[in-house]
Amino acid sequence: MAVVKLERVSKVYPDGTQALRGVNLEVKEGEFLGVMGPSGSGKSTLLHIMGGLDAPTEGRCLLMGKDLSKMSEDELAEFRRRRVAFVFQFYYLLEDFTVLENMLVAARIAGVPDAFTKAKKLLKFLRLEHRADHKPAQLSGGEQQRAAIGRALITEPKLLLADEPTGNLDSKETRRIFELFKRLNEEGLTLVVATHDESLAPYFNRVVRLRDGEVEGIYLSK
Repeated sequence: MAVVKLERVSKVYPDGTQALRGVNLEVKEGEFLGVMGPSGSGKSTLLHIMGGLDAPTEGRCLLMGKDLSKMSEDELAEFRRRRVAFVFQFYYLLEDFTVLENMLVAARIAGVPDAFTKAKKLLKFLRLEHRADHKPAQLSGGEQQRAAIGRALITEPKLLLADEPTGNLDSKETRRIFELFKRLNEEGLTLVVATHDESLAPYFNRVVRLRDGEVEGIYLSK
């Protein structure tokens, strides 16, 4: 089953920048897909369209069989709420809230039942139990990113989209984050991760390589 299907997707921004050019791509259920390419190749735009944060100029995106272009903003937000989660290079944690509170706010917005129990289990899984009552400014970069991942996971998504999630981390913490992603994938989560770090390619099942908004190639990574 295809969790995401892009059909001839192009994206042109108002300033004339063409970010994507006729992209055809399927993301399979349970896949750990890497999107790789240099800066400006269209990686972020691709993920934003996959998750319904942006709309293609041409073509269409099917998310879990639903054509996103046929939904209103409210319908799209509701459809996405418990199906898709995002992790970005910048953590976007609420600075005045603790790690636990950041997770509980996300759970409340998504209508997640028994959120406190789930948050506690996630904190243990993410090695953040000892940081539950700390605010983001008190955390290392790696801890902040793990907290951001926890905030995404508490909504129990079917698809996790991560855009350069280790761009601000050193190589040791980058490996830790990708080992976490690998473990989540082994437990059944579908992930699409954009990165320009070629050393991370072995973590993926498949790699889509972009250049100038076009798919330059798709290959098995293992």
